[in-house]
Amino acid sequence: MIRRMEEPLPDESEAPALVAVGEWPSFIEADEHALVALAMNRECWILPSPEGFAVLADPDDAPAIRREFSLYAAEQSERRERIEPPLFPAGIELMLLWIIALTAVFLVQERYPGFTDRFCNSSRAMVEGGEWWRPFTALFLHADAGHLLSNIGIGGIFCVMAAHTLGLWRAWLLILASGTLGNAINAWARFPGDFASLGASTATFGALGLLTGAATMNAWKSRSYRELRPLIAPVFVGLTMLGMYGVGGEQTDVAGHFAGWSCGVLLGILAWRKTIAESLSRDPARSLVSS
Repeated sequence: MIRRMEEPLPDESEAPALVAVGEWPSFIEADEHALVALAMNRECWILPSPEGFAVLADPDDAPAIRREFSLYAAEQSERRERIEPPLFPAGIELMLLWIIALTAVFLVQERYPGFTDRFCNSSRAMVEGGEWWRPFTALFLHADAGHLLSNIGIGGIFCVMAAHTLGLWRAWLLILASGTLGNAINAWARFPGDFASLGASTATFGALGLLTGAATMNAWKSRSYRELRPLIAPVFVGLTMLGMYGVGGEQTDVAGHFAGWSCGVLLGILAWRKTIAESLSRDPARSLVSS
């Protein structure tokens, strides 16, 4: 329990002489540290001292409490420092190239109907036929003009944001990688069923996953070691966006969207660590800011 200054100290028959385990200029800070001792199931007292307020404890408990206070101070210092990730160019040129590529492939689909069947994602063709390229080529195919335009519109936003966050070339490589992996996992999970899919949306939600993973890692760096609450917000936002744009419609491949997003989250975590490590190696002072 915590006994504050208005409560009497134990007499000699109740406990040995108390020792100070820490002093702070304000009662609030002393009380905060006393709660740390309480979490250890150790009794302590808060009394006025020349430096402000002191936390006193039994001499037998003092070493353990001081060690815990040191860990708590290091933890709070870490929480006050966060890493400010660099902001990269949006790469509008690559976005336009992506739009041109999707549009050109769609025009080929319109002219040659067999082209779609040859290059769409297919569980049987990939697993039984060994046509490993299908999860990648399916990203460039679309069912109709509306499907194409929706992926260009929504995908453009997520892809540009991912390029801003992780760097132009790294982001686009990971967008394609997350889309391809998502398609491959989706097709493999549907085997031996005769499953087929197409569209850039797996990569689109892969880009959203990259943003979610990067934001989660950024929150993790400013966490308390006892607290996971900072991680909830980026994951919740990512899942909400996935639910808003990736679920609904009779022909929507929800499993593919979730697979692309999940792969993007994992790749985003790894890419964020690499991006920050490179940023710190270039300019350590720039990337650490007080939060």
